[in-house]
Amino acid sequence: MEDNTNLNTNTETTESSAVDSKTQETTKTDVATETKENNEKTFSQEDIEKIISKRLERERKKAEAEKLEAEKLAKMSEAERQQALFDKEKAKFEEERKQYQREKMELEIIKQMNSKGLPTEFASYLIANDAETALDNIKTFEAEWQKAIEKAVNEKLKGNTPKAGSNTNITITREDFLKMNFSEQNKFANENPEQYKQIMK
Repeated sequence: MEDNTNLNTNTETTESSAVDSKTQETTKTDVATETKENNEKTFSQEDIEKIISKRLERERKKAEAEKLEAEKLAKMSEAERQQALFDKEKAKFEEERKQYQREKMELEIIKQMNSKGLPTEFASYLIANDAETALDNIKTFEAEWQKAIEKAVNEKLKGNTPKAGSNTNITITREDFLKMNFSEQNKFANENPEQYKQIMK
């Protein structure tokens, strides 16, 4: 019996600690939400009303256009209705085809630019109505890009030329030489072989 009592007590303790941790998590979430809300843009009542009225107007126009389309279709005979639906679908298809052609041309332009070592970020600016114009755009861009790079490189190289050290013959005593570490001694010996021979005599 005592085992059951202990088991129940342990279960209650575990459950209460789980509830406490959930409460703490919820509180942390609430604080985080409040903090996030404080960082967001606030709107005045007038701003909200303008946004809502614009959205309602847009939806109203859309509904009116659909209503006019439905009325127009209702007045037509079956053949005219089918023709109107066909024309609508054809226009939608043509728009999708144009979008596909544009994407295809952009991919081809990117491929051409990659092969010439040009930055592909400018590909969308070089798209044209036909392939020949697009290739001409790439050639023009390539020429201008090379000019810009050459100009930038020349600007970087314009600076003053470094001046050679004025005191290349450094005189050093034997004591100074012995105070140097091995790498400094080696460097001095390589740069000043004549002095090194005199010091080592």
